Amino acid sequence: MKRNLREKVWWPYMDRGVENHVQECAGCAAVSQQGPPEPMLRKEMPDRAWQDLALDFFSAKECATFLVVVDYFSRYLTVIEMKTTNASKTIEALERVFREHTYPETVRTDNGPPFASEEFSNYCIRKNIRLVRTIPYWPQMNGLVERQNQGILRALRIARSLKQDWRKAVDEYVYAYNTTPHSVTGKSPMELLTGRPVKDLLPSLRTEPYLKRDEEIRDKDAIKKMQGKLYADKRRHAKESEIAIGDTVMIKNYEMGKLEPTFRSEKYTVIQKSGSDVVVLSADGIKYRRPVAHLRKWPISQGQDDLPQLPLIPISDDQVDSPQVPAPVNPGSRRATADRKERDAELQEAPPAKRPKRSIKMPARYDV
Repeated sequence: MKRNLREKVWWPYMDRGVENHVQECAGCAAVSQQGPPEPMLRKEMPDRAWQDLALDFFSAKECATFLVVVDYFSRYLTVIEMKTTNASKTIEALERVFREHTYPETVRTDNGPPFASEEFSNYCIRKNIRLVRTIPYWPQMNGLVERQNQGILRALRIARSLKQDWRKAVDEYVYAYNTTPHSVTGKSPMELLTGRPVKDLLPSLRTEPYLKRDEEIRDKDAIKKMQGKLYADKRRHAKESEIAIGDTVMIKNYEMGKLEPTFRSEKYTVIQKSGSDVVVLSADGIKYRRPVAHLRKWPISQGQDDLPQLPLIPISDDQVDSPQVPAPVNPGSRRATADRKERDAELQEAPPAKRPKRSIKMPARYDV
């Protein structure tokens, strides 16, 4: 657009005006690519084991649906096979787990139907459990349990390729994971949960009495999380979002299709913002909770009205500068003769060379 205008018209601050005009296009903003995400916010390690839990459902085709429970402190993994995933069956499965390990203080879930139901919310209230739901369409907020789902899926795929019993494969994977030292804490999840070393078939060199080192484990956890955050932020080119409370935004369109725009064309107003968690209000008064990475500012004027309004100045073909090519000169004409005399005079008036000449002494054999 700029190149097309430069060939025909001109006005002061033309480039800036064109850029502002393009940024005001709502249709262009709706089909534009999603911006970079915000820097990662890592969850701090809880004070003790079985204090904060992460819950999620994982379904595998031709196998079953599993309820996955992970402890944020010890990383202890519990997998329960589920035939039905409604709220009542989910509560029954969790009751069996909680009666074995006691009730936690906090559980973090997604917005699936079992966890978003009123029955599950009332259950958490009765058991004095704080229920934290993640942002819709943002599974990274519950990344610990999402990562465990990948490990379970890998065990199921191996069992299928080897034609083994998938239930036995899942049980073996869970036991191996819980009894293996974790890459972050340096201790096995079962050891951190129970407070005692794991006894297996391998010989142990530990002879001194076992002492828990929570501070050392907590430091390792913080260092690993910070290293992962710095690496992920650099790889994803993360930067802080400029969206604030009161801004008019458009939200991401989750409908699939080649012709579907990236963002909806409706206007929404930001009414709450806490880190990456944003609540927007539609024109109909409906509230939506979305991650800030799924929002885009509504195109607004960039201040081009403050620029001086001057009339367009068309440029005709006669006003376009063209290189001046000198006309050919006949060597025998008077003009050519005058030019030649002028060049000879300039050469004669040229100052002598300032470089001193050295004396040259010819060899004796050249003397005649």
